[in-house]
Amino acid sequence: MNIAFMTQSLPYLPARDGFRLYAANLLRCLARRHQIDLISLLTEDDFDHLAWAREHCDSLLTLPLKKNRDLLTLPSLWATYVWGKPLRHRKRISSILAVGMQSRHWDVLHVEGGYAGGLVPSTLPIPRVLSVHDSWKLRCAQMATCSPTRRERLYYTLLKQVEPRYERLVYPRFDSCVVVADSDARALRAAAPLCKPAVIPNGIDTEYFQPRPAKTEGASVIFHGNLGYAPNIQAGLEFARVIFPLIRKQAPQAVFHLVGSKPAKEIREIASWPGMILSADLPDLREALCSAHVYVCPLRYGSGVKNKLLEAMALHLPIVSYPEAVAGIDCVPGKHLLLADSPQDFARWTLDLLHNPQRREEMGQAARQHVEDNFSWDSRARCLERLYLCAIESRRRRNSTTYHSSENVPALMQ
Repeated sequence: MNIAFMTQSLPYLPARDGFRLYAANLLRCLARRHQIDLISLLTEDDFDHLAWAREHCDSLLTLPLKKNRDLLTLPSLWATYVWGKPLRHRKRISSILAVGMQSRHWDVLHVEGGYAGGLVPSTLPIPRVLSVHDSWKLRCAQMATCSPTRRERLYYTLLKQVEPRYERLVYPRFDSCVVVADSDARALRAAAPLCKPAVIPNGIDTEYFQPRPAKTEGASVIFHGNLGYAPNIQAGLEFARVIFPLIRKQAPQAVFHLVGSKPAKEIREIASWPGMILSADLPDLREALCSAHVYVCPLRYGSGVKNKLLEAMALHLPIVSYPEAVAGIDCVPGKHLLLADSPQDFARWTLDLLHNPQRREEMGQAARQHVEDNFSWDSRARCLERLYLCAIESRRRRNSTTYHSSENVPALMQ
């Protein structure tokens, strides 16, 4: 197929956030079988990763997003939440898509991100699939609870009120709307009854996340992620303040290792506590993760499937987690990981694994096998291909407009 792949942040690997990780792995798998034209807004340090995108795509067109506010900000906010039509880059995107349909003969338009979805003209005559990963209503509700500052909590409380309207306005314009968990699909159906959610969970690159030899010292437990993201901040602080002291009472040599990007002030402050280690902005997390005896995931908030858990499982690590963090992974407690209902249980299960090397090995092996069998990115890309074909057929039935169809489409449908 000829696929137009439009994203609101540049996809690349290795990625430090789940949004890019999801899009990049799907794009990498799709590019093996299809022609991909990537259209991406650029944010943060995206300019440093253009080479990865060029390697995997037939063409790349980028539009930098300015960080400073401009005169369009207030009108764009109005247009976004009243009409579901953000103004910034709207004319440029419309022109790019119109020209691309004529010159590149796209079979389907794939859009990553709800904001990017609002930039697509509703009258564009092409089958289209929107991938939003999470329900923003759910995410905003959780962020309003766990964000560390009053300002952030107020921001997400307000956003929680307006995001459902945006979802109702934008998401039904697409033939399908992809999320990573059933809970997000249910939330989308409630917020936007006319949208058509489809669940394609996160995957894991088991070739990249291979167990590797690493030096281990003492009794090490580890947690990783974006340490500036509110749910991860809350998790790290709870473990350091409540759970880790219970562990140190019985294992004074225990070490809690926090690994991740952009650590918040609160995380940097606890890094000086006894037994605490902080490794910030590592270029490669795998060696640090493999140096631990136990992976801990004290997450109580956050939507979707947790990439951090899939990565830990692929790296053969035994895991202790709160139940809220394992949604969509279909783990068997006691076999693939241990679940704790309270800080006391969390400390007890962690100590049990620290004192039992054989159980750590058995659980790590079972976790690795589970992700190998059920979470390959190629299987996710195949699901997306079937969704594309359904969108193409649905559009053909509803609309008399003819679309260019590449020779690969009938083969995939057989």
